[in-house]
Amino acid sequence: MEHTREIITLQFGTYANYVGAHFWNQQEANFVYDRDDNDSQVAEEELPHNDVLYREGRNEHNQTTYTPRLLTVDVGGTLGHLPMVGELYGNYLPLLHEQTTDDVLQRTKESAEQSKLNTDGELDVLQQPTAAISEYQQDLLKNQVNLVDKDYKLAESCNSWADYLYARYHPRSFNVLPGLTRQADVQALGTHAAGVELWQSADFNEEFCDRIRLYAEECDGLQGFQLLFDIDDGFSGMASKCLEHLNDEYSRTNLALPLHYPRNVGYAQADPRTAHNIRVVNSVLSYAHLSDQASMFTPLSTLSTIWRNTTLQSRHLPGLKWQVDNLYQSSAVLAAFVDTATLGYRLRQTPETLSRFCQRICPAGRTMTAAAMSLPLDMQHEQQDLIDYLDANANGELLSQLSPGCEPGSSHLLQMIVARGIPLTRLKRPVAEAGEQLRMAAYRCDSVSQMLQLYYQCAYHGSLTHATATTLPLKTQLPFPYEIFDANISSNGFRLLGERESGTRVTSAPALAALQNSSKLGEHLDALHAQTHRVQLAKLQSYSQAALERDEYETAVDKLLEFRDNYEDSHYL
Repeated sequence: MEHTREIITLQFGTYANYVGAHFWNQQEANFVYDRDDNDSQVAEEELPHNDVLYREGRNEHNQTTYTPRLLTVDVGGTLGHLPMVGELYGNYLPLLHEQTTDDVLQRTKESAEQSKLNTDGELDVLQQPTAAISEYQQDLLKNQVNLVDKDYKLAESCNSWADYLYARYHPRSFNVLPGLTRQADVQALGTHAAGVELWQSADFNEEFCDRIRLYAEECDGLQGFQLLFDIDDGFSGMASKCLEHLNDEYSRTNLALPLHYPRNVGYAQADPRTAHNIRVVNSVLSYAHLSDQASMFTPLSTLSTIWRNTTLQSRHLPGLKWQVDNLYQSSAVLAAFVDTATLGYRLRQTPETLSRFCQRICPAGRTMTAAAMSLPLDMQHEQQDLIDYLDANANGELLSQLSPGCEPGSSHLLQMIVARGIPLTRLKRPVAEAGEQLRMAAYRCDSVSQMLQLYYQCAYHGSLTHATATTLPLKTQLPFPYEIFDANISSNGFRLLGERESGTRVTSAPALAALQNSSKLGEHLDALHAQTHRVQLAKLQSYSQAALERDEYETAVDKLLEFRDNYEDSHYL
């Protein structure tokens, strides 16, 4: 009997949960409840295998639930209106504007009596502090979300990832750090060392590790873990120690995605220069752990560079415009990459596993990879086939980098690339209409993946590309920030010669996502090491308070240099 190859996902930090909320929204947008209602008619084998990331369960009312196999960690004040027990389990009841606590008490008694529970004793209503509920969430509670023409202005009004979360989590998923509350301009958990210390505290460690174990015990064939974490603050320390725990206890493959904020974050009692130094130290300590513990790790950011990027210069994806420092919009771009790239091991009929996926692209200890994406794919609407689009871009520059300071180049490169949303009818013209296409070698290709592999074989010297394709597009309706698409992008994500009809929105889009590895990634590590010369650890009060020993920091710097050696051509050869 073939078992599901389950994956457990862990999210550490506020920005990681922003990205995660978009990621899980995308999973639920891809659910197909009735094949007859599947408008795109995506083939069964080209859909995600949802059981890889999701688990089936039952709540206390014996209702079937289907929730992500997920653990999130965040500071207080980020859950917004969400209850700690979740909305699918327990005795949580939303208190609507017109209700009183007496109304809720009566509903609770009626529910208990229907469940044949004794209500002779006194019942108390515990009301959690009032939190503002976004207009989108209010409509979601009423099942009245308007996807067509209502503007919820989430980019301006969103105060937390909970404001646009459509997916519903298991109550086990929520882990709020005691005594730490979200602050507007300062990281509540500032340093890697503080995160390590918090992980080691008995109050957190025992319960969190038990929750991982409970998920693992439910799995028939656990293949590994996905970790998303904020690398700029103390959540990097928690994630580093968590990786150690996962390797010690489970010995499974893990894919780590360190996330950089799209803004210069602040720290307690730190001026801008000191804040930059704290950011560098957090990254050095994280990279030292990741190089030892991660099967593969891929730094992600919408910024072009991270360390001392005072101008907040952003990456540019043709066809998209987002507010550079907007957490809601920028996290959607990164989530689109994560969802697309990981389809390589999540499709229903793929033989790929997370372990093989990582091994293919991480030879000789080169466990750091770079991320690149094209969203939307810059193909013309109806007028252009994939074969013509690739021929017009013969220089190989289809993708924009999403790893800060990483430029893998176009020679001697390994990459895993996933294409989505390109119908087979847009591959090439039939023979009778092909014309000049018949002269191209790519006309012999019968699939999107074959054509992409041939394209990169020609465009990238001495490189190896593993390509996967699905006709499933990226779903970009609410709560995805559809407003980031340019006016010349059609409703299905292809480029128009003019502008799309006024009032229409982009509801889906084709995309390419790639994980890349080459010797040139060593330059990213060089850039980080160069910043360490400007760090005076003794002057970083935050680290002094966290009792980080200088020897520990210097050991991490040495590990960074050793890891850099893996990206020398002589080491690989």
